[in-house]
Amino acid sequence: MRSCSDVHNYLLEEGVQHEIIHLPALSRTAKQAAELLGVPLAEVVKSLLFVLDGRPTLVLVPGDRAADPELLRAVTGCAEVALARGKQVLDVTGYRSGAVPPCGLATDLPVVADRAVFESPIVYCGGGTTAAMLKLRSRDLRRLVKPRVASVAGPRLEG
Repeated sequence: MRSCSDVHNYLLEEGVQHEIIHLPALSRTAKQAAELLGVPLAEVVKSLLFVLDGRPTLVLVPGDRAADPELLRAVTGCAEVALARGKQVLDVTGYRSGAVPPCGLATDLPVVADRAVFESPIVYCGGGTTAAMLKLRSRDLRRLVKPRVASVAGPRLEG
């Protein structure tokens, strides 16, 4: 299983300025991470593994929104869209659910990112463990993962 050291080393190799922030408590949700970091939920990026017509795909959405399977279906033209869970997430990415970073994965994956991910200059992403977060510039994230950018997130979540 991979960890925050793998994320850090990958970003060093890519020459991307970043910071691994070690949280004072475990965090398995974007809301928990935002609270622990003291940042707006919209600045936390969720890295979600979806299976689109049988192909694993990383989907990035802001923490204050949920990925919308119907929008993903429309954008990608895929008939079957399903959120991966547990063992499949670990097997494909090398990280546990709730800790998946947007880069440095065990498998090279296509990436689809909601447009809103890049609205904040600085974003916070999964850092490889539920006790770490990755802080980097959104423009560096975009350059690094080379996503297909589209509207794939639903409306802002309440509370």
